[in-house]
Parts: sequence; C-alpha cells; structure tokens
Amino acid sequence: MKIKFKKSIFFLLCFLIIFSYLFISKLITNTEYNFYFKLKSIVPNSIKHTLKNTIFILPTLKKELKIIKKENEKLKLRIKEIEEINQNKKNIKNEIFFEIKKDKVLKTKFFTYDYQQYNTSFLNNGKADDARASGYIEELDDKIIIVSADGLFLYFYKEDLLKKKFQVNLINSNIKEIINYPEFYFKSKFGIKDVYIDKKKLYISYSNQLSKDCFNTSILVSDINLKQLKFKKFFNPAECIKKNNKFGSFNAHISGGKITNFKNNQLLFSTGAFQYSSHSQTKENIFGKIIAINKDTSEPKIISLGHRNIQGLGYDFAKDIIFSTEHGPMGGDEFNLNFNPQKESPKNYGWPISSYGEHYGGKTKENEWKYKKAPLKKSHSKYGFIEPIKYFNPSIGISELIKVPKEFHKTFDNDFFISSMGNKREEGDLSIHHIKLDNDSKKILKEDIIVIDERIRDMKFIRDLNKLIIFVENSPGIGVISFTKDD
Repeated sequence: MKIKFKKSIFFLLCFLIIFSYLFISKLITNTEYNFYFKLKSIVPNSIKHTLKNTIFILPTLKKELKIIKKENEKLKLRIKEIEEINQNKKNIKNEIFFEIKKDKVLKTKFFTYDYQQYNTSFLNNGKADDARASGYIEELDDKIIIVSADGLFLYFYKEDLLKKKFQVNLINSNIKEIINYPEFYFKSKFGIKDVYIDKKKLYISYSNQLSKDCFNTSILVSDINLKQLKFKKFFNPAECIKKNNKFGSFNAHISGGKITNFKNNQLLFSTGAFQYSSHSQTKENIFGKIIAINKDTSEPKIISLGHRNIQGLGYDFAKDIIFSTEHGPMGGDEFNLNFNPQKESPKNYGWPISSYGEHYGGKTKENEWKYKKAPLKKSHSKYGFIEPIKYFNPSIGISELIKVPKEFHKTFDNDFFISSMGNKREEGDLSIHHIKLDNDSKKILKEDIIVIDERIRDMKFIRDLNKLIIFVENSPGIGVISFTKDD
C-alpha cells in the first residue's frame, strides 16, 4: 500500500513538474495578447529575465532561433528583390510588361464577379513588410497611370486590358532632384502616399524630409507630360515631426497622404501625426487632420481633426459628404462620414482620446505611458466626438475607399468599396468590403466581402470600362474586377 502511495506521489510530482515547466515556458515566451500575456505582465521583469536565461533557456533559444529563421527568410527575399531590381534596370528602356496570371470567378454572398490579375516583375520596394511593391492608380483619357511608391511613373492604354500581356511605358520625371534621401527609393516606410489627376495636373503626396530626421507629408504637382514630368512644390508645410520627439514615438507609416477633389476650387488632403498622437487633437498644427487646400494659392484650412491615419478619402458633391477610412491601432479601423463640411467649425473624430482599438501589446505595464497620453476610450460620442459609421475589430488593414456608381450594377445606389491589406484572410484582410448605406447615409443596409487574397493598396473605378482596377502588393500587379455578363 505504501509502495503504491509513493508511486502515486512520484507520478503526481512528475506530472506537476512537467506541467509547470510547459506552462511557465509558454508564459515567458508568449507575445500574443491573451490570458498568458495578462498573467505574464504581473511577473516582475527581473524574475522573467532570470527564468529565461537559466531553467527555461531551451524555450528561449527556440524562440530566438525561430526569429533568426524568419529574419533569414526576409533577407533571402530581399536579395531576390535586389537581383530583380538590377535585372529590371537593364530592361527599363523598353521591356516593362504586365502579364495575366489569374483569371477566375469570385463569388460572394450576394454577387458573382469576374477577376483578372496582371503581375509584373518590374516593380519592387514595397512600403510594408508583406508588400513586394506599393503603388497607386489614376486615369487619364484613354490611359491608366501607375505610380509606384518609390517614385516610378508608368502608363498603359485601357484597351491593353483586353490582352494577356502588354507593355507599359515609363514616364521620366525630376523627382530625384526634389526628394533625395535614400530610404524613399528602397523598401521602407517612406515614399509616395497617393496620386491624383485634376485638370491636366498630376499631384503626388509623399514623405517629405524637411530637415534631418524630421518629416511631414507634402504635395508635389506637375503639368501632365507623358515624356517628362516636371514637379514643383504645391503644399509644403513648415512643420515636421522628428524621429526622436517629446511624445516618445514615431512611425512613418502613420502619415495619411490621400488626395481628392473638393468644392470651392479646393483639394482635400489627409495628414497623419507619425504616431505623435496628441498632435491630432489641436488646431495649432496640420498633423492628424483632413485639410482643404486652395488649388491656386495652396492655402490650407482644417476641415476635421482627431484622425490617426486616413488611407481612403472621397467627397460626394451631390450630398455634400466627405467619406474616409482610417487605420486604427490594434483593432478599431474606421469608416467615417462628415456631413456638410465647412458649414460649421471643424469636426473632431476622437483620436487618440477615443478609439475602439488598443495600443499594440495591450494594457501592460510597459504600455502605461501610452494610455496616459492616448487613453483610447471606447466611446466617441460620450466625449463629444463623431462616431464612425462602422469600425473593424480586429482591424482589416484598411486602405482605399471609393463610392461605386450605379453604372457598375443596377442595384448599387449608395454603395462603397473598402479595400484591405493585413495578412489574415479570416479577419477580413486581403479583401474588398462592400458596404451599402441607406439614402440618408445614416445606416448600413448590407455588407459583403470580395476575397482577393492580396494586399490591396489602391482602387480606381473606370467608368468607360465599367471596371474596378486595383493595385495588389503581394504579387505585385493590378487586378481588374467586373460583373459577369449574367449578373
């Protein structure tokens, strides 16, 4: 009896030791925001450090090895990209091609679409980790303009989209005479943020290094000439945000940069605060705002504030409504509306006081300073701010937003397409979200998702083709979406 009891105790102790080892291993190596993360935040850093480097050295080493392998894969990918860049430089004069790689039917809850995707090996230097290239789309008469985020300007003819493979033309520019810091032209968070064509003028927004390690988002403009674009400064604020600043944070991605047309001879322009979040709540600077800029004088006027990073921007002239999408932090991407802008004082959309997301890493001791400076309250209206008509939690990596006209489909009336990036298809990333609003734009009537399985940076509806053109970053290339003949 005593022997059996001792064996039971022995096996129980073995089980407890193994369980404790596995549990604590999971606890000290976990980085996801979950139960383990919350429990881990209670343990003093000195104890965690000692455990990681003594008893639990193996899980720590395995984790470090996993990180090294991941970094190694990134380096291999970068080497491949550099080799492709070098090859493309040899072919830059006359051999830039887009070739069809996907031709399929996309079925959603409500509709069926035709989808063709043209890939290219020419574009590189994506402005996000998972992006091989980043770029933007515009329309010029019978042509489509492509502007890469690292400063290349291309065009092809709309009729080329009837072919399996077509050549794209390069437009020369003086951009390197104006933008001369190296990060702009390589894989980084700095680059062109949008392109917009208005009355034979081409505008681009970009990460502007105003002084060493101090940035804002500015606009250049050029008369359209398909042989040579000669840019000059259009909107060049005197303010900038330093990489090392008093707020304690900097992120070049959080820079806005969307451009669209607006009433009274103005352009609408979105700016980010580069993670200096408190700037979004004051009218004393241009960061974290939507601004109206006079096309003749470049004079700016604040239309709204309390924005984090607007990536989709449009204006409905008939209804006098600004519509926009903006990146939240960890969760809390937003779809916002601004009714009757300029008829009253600038409206406030809450960032960083209100957000339905959380700071990356969650509510940990290490993040206490962030929540003091940017509390992220879970209501907007309670604190006097405008509520989003929709927010996405988890985030979808929200990007462009367009209002799709009735010509695209007979049932479309007040319908919006919102593109997404990210990397989790199951969370709504890598897709286009279709949202239908009522006539007053107060209520969502219907939602649908078109899964593309690519990061979508930009979208443009081409009326005379009755097609939607998108820029996809993973492949990279352009996608073409249309309704099937039977739908």
